[in-house]
Amino acid sequence: MKKLIIYMILGTTLSGMTLTSCDDLLETKNFTDMSPSNFFRTEGDMDAAVTGIYLPCTTNWGYGDGGTGGWYNALFNADINAYYPAGMVTTDMVRHYASHTYDEFNVGPSTGGAIVNTYNVIRFVARATDVINQISNSSGATEDIRNRFIAETKTLRAFYMYTLLDWFGPVNVKLDPATLMDNTILPRPSLVEYIGYIEKDLDEAIATSSFPDKYNSDPDNWGRMSKAVAYALKMKLYMHEKEWAKAKEAASQLMQMGYSIISEYEDLFNKDCTAEHIWSIPSNSASDNFYVTEVLPSDFKRGYNHLGNSYIRGNNDTYFSGWQVFCMRWDFYDTFADNDVRKKAILCEYDANDGSHKDRNSGMVGAIPIKFTDTQFANYGIQKAQPVIRYAEVLLSYAEAENELNGPTTSAVDAVKLITDRAGVTIPASATSTKEAFRTYLLEERGRELFCEGQRRQDLIRHGVYISRARARGNNAQDYQVLFPIPQVAITEAGGILEQNLGYTN
Repeated sequence: MKKLIIYMILGTTLSGMTLTSCDDLLETKNFTDMSPSNFFRTEGDMDAAVTGIYLPCTTNWGYGDGGTGGWYNALFNADINAYYPAGMVTTDMVRHYASHTYDEFNVGPSTGGAIVNTYNVIRFVARATDVINQISNSSGATEDIRNRFIAETKTLRAFYMYTLLDWFGPVNVKLDPATLMDNTILPRPSLVEYIGYIEKDLDEAIATSSFPDKYNSDPDNWGRMSKAVAYALKMKLYMHEKEWAKAKEAASQLMQMGYSIISEYEDLFNKDCTAEHIWSIPSNSASDNFYVTEVLPSDFKRGYNHLGNSYIRGNNDTYFSGWQVFCMRWDFYDTFADNDVRKKAILCEYDANDGSHKDRNSGMVGAIPIKFTDTQFANYGIQKAQPVIRYAEVLLSYAEAENELNGPTTSAVDAVKLITDRAGVTIPASATSTKEAFRTYLLEERGRELFCEGQRRQDLIRHGVYISRARARGNNAQDYQVLFPIPQVAITEAGGILEQNLGYTN
């Protein structure tokens, strides 16, 4: 989205709120007094409020939250303190260059970092509730426009609730507008109740006739929620809960919406709005994507030739060195076949500033999952969107759900074949011999196709190997660590009302 509009709800606790919003530097609107005469009177007011709920969904560093007086890493920022990378370094795919508490399964309620930054989206669930209520009670704009904004906000609220579920389990979200000004902290709901909240939001959004199917041909609105994103979130929710029939149905809906596998794997990261992208986080000169700089070694020389492909990063006057934060584990890199074209987006060697050449036998801690191979830029960041949900994930999820229901059927194998054909590899006959063999193959193929896109932790947990693989790497990982702890600040504030996740000591 081209506009950068911040809508913040100010307050002293996680549930107490007043409202402030701004459109831009030239015109400021004060929404502290929420009277019908000055709030949500026009389509522009609604657009500004809804756009503000996207605040945690950026590749840029993060945001200041007036409600807590704190500053938080955005969900899709590439810093290790953000949701997206911190989850990855707990897996068999990615590691921190040095020791790190998340990498080592050594986190607790007071750890901070990504745990606090991710948990803060609970506040945006409450803010979405307020926006939905305000738009519902407004007479501004047409009914179709109001309904579109409501559907968009419900889908975004569902995404935040799913994100919280993935990391923390059910949490005490605020969904009743009548209680938004009530500082009473409620207990955490049951899993069934919480899943019902997400389902209700997504079902109501999908049923909204004025809610667009997708924005792939609309660059000005690329990055917004759509019906396709709502279906994809349903798919992810049901995969998370192993509701295979429902996951297959959601995936099947997406398979009828005009998406397809594009011909070049590298284009997924160098081009926006392709036929394969369902939802991406936009980036521009005002909101950079710092992923490449986070994965490049600090001694990485400008310009490199890798496996016969030449890539250039900046020029001699504008080159910035890498920050060397995380890299791909060699064991995971070795799961790719030699002829797999996806390896072109992963560097297994590089030239250093001192003139030496490095590879795994001469100084490389791990491979470099560069992904964004078109890296010609004059800044620490690049202006490339971060893919969040792709059609390839839909096909792989469909195949997994179908396999769990009916075994490795022709339709399941054919869905995966669309992906492996592009990669230039074949599905081994042994992989489709039994349900169990295909299940194992799909887990590893998901890793190769979706590497460093934030999926691996969820996949390993669903397949029941997240903790065992962490232990095999030498970590003292415990079974309860499939969830992160509720931040200590929330537990303390609740005064005994909130239960901490099993295994964590406050």
